[in-house]
Amino acid sequence: MDYETIALRMKSFNEERGEETDDEIWFLQHNSVYTYGVSTDQKSIPVHLRYPVLGSDRGGEITYHGPGQLVVYILIDFRRASIKPKEFIRKFQSCIFKTVSYYCKEFILDEKEVGIFFKDKKVASFGLKMTKRGSYHGAAINHNMNLDAWNEIIICGNPNHQAIDLRTMGINIDMDELIGEVKKNILLEFEKQILKAS
Repeated sequence: MDYETIALRMKSFNEERGEETDDEIWFLQHNSVYTYGVSTDQKSIPVHLRYPVLGSDRGGEITYHGPGQLVVYILIDFRRASIKPKEFIRKFQSCIFKTVSYYCKEFILDEKEVGIFFKDKKVASFGLKMTKRGSYHGAAINHNMNLDAWNEIIICGNPNHQAIDLRTMGINIDMDELIGEVKKNILLEFEKQILKAS
């Protein structure tokens, strides 16, 4: 799906939500695109990248989205859920970590580098936007994708990092199973605080 279209849809959802608006989880794959967060030094972005480069209002550095990557956007009113932003972020990261760790116990959740790694190879990234109305953006899990596009950027601002996907590691699950595992862990972690998964 087109990144700009989804980003605008998320922002509108958050801005227009009311007290009775259901929280939602969006699962999707983006067309190939590089995106960068609000903390990215734009001078550090390479020129002549093979795919479009778009700014985003999320946190985090430059990253790549493309087919074969599961993107999980979580849109929750954390005030209504009586959860503070830092605790919300911790819980959400834990959900994604539990998901991939189910398939491989060697993954590490690195809060400083804001991602999930197998050694120095990144398999999942986080980039959230927190406002007074709620959260949007979320996480990206590399499922079964062309990893060449990652070689053109400094992954999330660290030149020592490489990208890896689950399939390269021999984890042969389909996308629907991965979505089901993410959904299960989010609903378990947040209990009844997440009302709807789409």
